[in-house]
Amino acid sequence: METPDTPQGPSEFNCMSVPEPIVLSDHVFDFSFSPNAPLVAAGLINGHIHCYQYGTEGNNLLWSTQLSKKSCRAVEFNEDGSTLMTISRDKSIQEVNTETGRLLLKIPKAHRYPINKMCLLEPMLVATGDDEGFVKVWDRRVQKAVQEYKAHEDFIADMIYSSQGPSLVVAGGDGRLSIRDMRKPTQPKATTLVLEDELLSLSLVKDGQQVIAGSQSGALYLWQWGDWEKKADQWIGHPCSVDTQCKLDESAICTGGSDGILRLMSVSPHHFEGVLGDHGQDFPVERVRMTSEQYYLGSCGHDLQLRFWDVRFLFDDKKKHKRKGDALGLMKRHKRNKFFQDIEL
Repeated sequence: METPDTPQGPSEFNCMSVPEPIVLSDHVFDFSFSPNAPLVAAGLINGHIHCYQYGTEGNNLLWSTQLSKKSCRAVEFNEDGSTLMTISRDKSIQEVNTETGRLLLKIPKAHRYPINKMCLLEPMLVATGDDEGFVKVWDRRVQKAVQEYKAHEDFIADMIYSSQGPSLVVAGGDGRLSIRDMRKPTQPKATTLVLEDELLSLSLVKDGQQVIAGSQSGALYLWQWGDWEKKADQWIGHPCSVDTQCKLDESAICTGGSDGILRLMSVSPHHFEGVLGDHGQDFPVERVRMTSEQYYLGSCGHDLQLRFWDVRFLFDDKKKHKRKGDALGLMKRHKRNKFFQDIEL
C-alpha cells in the first residue's frame, strides 16, 4: 500500500522511527488499536471499516468491509482482540471477526436515535449512547439491552468506565456529567452541576480519583471522584475545542482539537508541557489513542490520515524523570506557534 512520507510537523518529540501515515479514502470518525497485536481498525463516514497491520516496515490492509450505508461512528476491539465492535449512524451495532472481517453479530435497531458513542465495560458488557441522550448497556451473550436510561438532554459525547462502583461516567452536550453505579440500575444516577459549555471528551486519572472533561470552549474541567455536586475546577488554556483526549499515565493526558494539534498536558497541577503532533491548522483532530505497548499515539483528523507519533520516551524508565524538562524545552523551541497566548499557565 502506498502512503506519503511522514509529514514534517512541529513536534520534535517524534525523532524516532514511526509507521507511515495511513491514508484513507474518506473522513475517519474513529479508530481502535488491538490490545495484543499491531493492528488498527478505522471506521469511516461512508460506513466502511478498514483493518491494517501497521509497522515501521510498512502498513498492510488486511481486510475492508462496509457494514452500513451510513457513517461508522465508533470502533472498539474487545478485551482479547479477537473481535471488533462497531456502531453506526443507522442505529445499528455490529461485531466482526478481527482476522477476517466476517460479520458475527448485528443488532439493526439498537436505539431509537442514531448512536454516537460506545464504551466497553466488563468482558461481555458494552454501553452505547445516542444523539438524544439515551444510554443502553448490552449483554453480548444474549444480544439484548440489560439497562436503559435517559442520561442527558442532549447528545452523548463520551463515556468512560470506572472500577469504582463499578460506574459509567457519561459526558453530554448539555454541559454536565452523569454517573451511574452499574450494580444499582434502579437507583437514580448522580449528576454534576450544569456548565454553560458542551462537554466533549473524558479521561480518568490519578488512579480513578479524578475525571477530566474537555469542552467546546477549550476549557478543561476537573472533578474529584464522588464530589459531583461541587463546582468543577476549571483550567483555561486551549485556544480551541478539546474534542478528544487520551490518558497517557495517571498524571498526564494528550488532547486534540479543532486546531489540529496534539498537546501533552500534565494533571494536578495543570501544565501545558509540549506538542506531540500536528495535523495542520485546517485539519481538526477527531480522535487520539495510544497503542497497548505505549510505543505510539495514533490520531485521525480531517486530512484523511491516521498518523502515528512516537511516545516511547515518556515511558522509558531511564528517561521518565526527564519528561517535564524535555517537554518544556520543546515548548520554548516552538514559541513561534503562539499557543496559549495571554494565558497564565
